Amino acid sequence: MFDAPSQRYPKKWKEMSLDFKLMFAYHGCMMALFIAGQSLSVREEILFTSVLVMVLAAISIRLRKATNWRWPGLRPRDALLAIIGAVAIVVFLFSATPLFPPSDHRALPWYLAGLGIGIFTVLTSLRVVTPSQADYLIHCRSIDQCGREIERASEPTPPKNDEATWKKVTRGIYTVVFLLVWIASVGSFFLFGTAFRHGSPAPTAIQTEPLVDHEKTVYVTRGEKRRIDYLQLVSWIGIPSILVSAALLHFVVGVKLFPNAPTISEYLAERKRLT
Repeated sequence: MFDAPSQRYPKKWKEMSLDFKLMFAYHGCMMALFIAGQSLSVREEILFTSVLVMVLAAISIRLRKATNWRWPGLRPRDALLAIIGAVAIVVFLFSATPLFPPSDHRALPWYLAGLGIGIFTVLTSLRVVTPSQADYLIHCRSIDQCGREIERASEPTPPKNDEATWKKVTRGIYTVVFLLVWIASVGSFFLFGTAFRHGSPAPTAIQTEPLVDHEKTVYVTRGEKRRIDYLQLVSWIGIPSILVSAALLHFVVGVKLFPNAPTISEYLAERKRLT
């Protein structure tokens, strides 16, 4: 939360690891399934996705064996990030169930796509996969003529983090605010869907407040409408605010939020060094 992002994300296709490319292939197939899913059943979509996952996993495992990849191990921080990522993706997908249940064959590919991205994120936190090919190769071992593993002279040491304390605190505060806005946004979507699904098609003595979705109107209680309006207001104000704040903090103030994007001071320093 407080440390600068250390994960290196590839900028070009050739810099991506095979796992990252396979994730894009999976996501592309899910988008195609979303289009073709209008004529497929839920069972057929699950069968297609299961076969696809097994094929992609087999390709990844075969490469790992060929390159003698070794799992670098798990740190407490990695486990915590994996748990947070898993909870976040479950909450996010669950928030859509009132309006778009996964039992609907038209919506299931969307859930499968989101689940795939979530699993890849969790596996990245667990250091099982990595987006960068350079990071992947760090954990591959060389084998001599006798089939014995050649030990590395030394493992690459991470760069020393001498970032100012106020930058770490600022990043932590931004992360907390980002999570609160995200929770409000997901909560508003879930409450809206739940209220809309149980709303009355006509006003009643209790359900008097109109709720509109795609030109369809139902009526909900005043308390439900008030909670939805409050969370939506937080989302409408919070989302643009955190986007603008992220740009200002990273590029102008110099608080690193994006791994590969240089701040203005870093960009100017690099230009000065080259000239």
